[in-house]
Amino acid sequence: MMRIFLLWLVASVSLVAQQPAGRGAGPAPTYKNLKVLAATSDVPFAMAMFNEALGVQCTYCHVQGDMAADDNPKKEMARTMIRMARIIDTSFPSSNGGAFPDGYHEVDCLTCHRGSVKPETVAPRKYYNRANALGDGPFAETPGISLKVLPPNTPVHGADSLMGTFRDALNVDCPYCHGGERPQQVDVNPRKDTARKMILLVRQINANFPGTGVFPEGTQLVTCYTCHRGDPHPVSWSNRRYELPAKR
Repeated sequence: MMRIFLLWLVASVSLVAQQPAGRGAGPAPTYKNLKVLAATSDVPFAMAMFNEALGVQCTYCHVQGDMAADDNPKKEMARTMIRMARIIDTSFPSSNGGAFPDGYHEVDCLTCHRGSVKPETVAPRKYYNRANALGDGPFAETPGISLKVLPPNTPVHGADSLMGTFRDALNVDCPYCHGGERPQQVDVNPRKDTARKMILLVRQINANFPGTGVFPEGTQLVTCYTCHRGDPHPVSWSNRRYELPAKR
């Protein structure tokens, strides 16, 4: 019995020694034609994020059989989007840890695309507050006051006003950014200044696409709703919620 045990032990050690090395051992894979991604980036992770964010497969941007080729124009567009995401990240101090897609980022591909090639720009439903539910309104259109980044003639009140689209995009009421019971032009709420910065950011993003107007005027390929989708804190790869698999 002792001889059998020793033979089994020697055989087990030999098999373990022949097993391939674990993850991270050996030379790292090399990727060709990386123009905006760092050579140290986790390329498979980044590609998986792109696939899920847009709801597409690899050949949507790559050439089947030659992933390094640049023959598919969508590949260069993807590079443009990576550069744009890096610029957007500079607006958020919490985005850190490396140039996108490395590190943590408040905004990434998933934030705008949400599984669709073309991001959405218009909220599918209106946000109504308690006053609306009690039958108050419709409210008259009045001139805006203390408009620091919006054009002077911007409609800021009423059913189809810009403030209405902000409420629809974030699912919040006016006091979320304004001063509660104080006059709306008062700048006591720091979120009001954040909203102004977001307006400038939307303009900066839209400037990457030809044919867009200066937000909120003209055609817009990206709006507040594109990122927020009814949530004050937009979804990104790091805070997306998933459902558990159905039990069998």
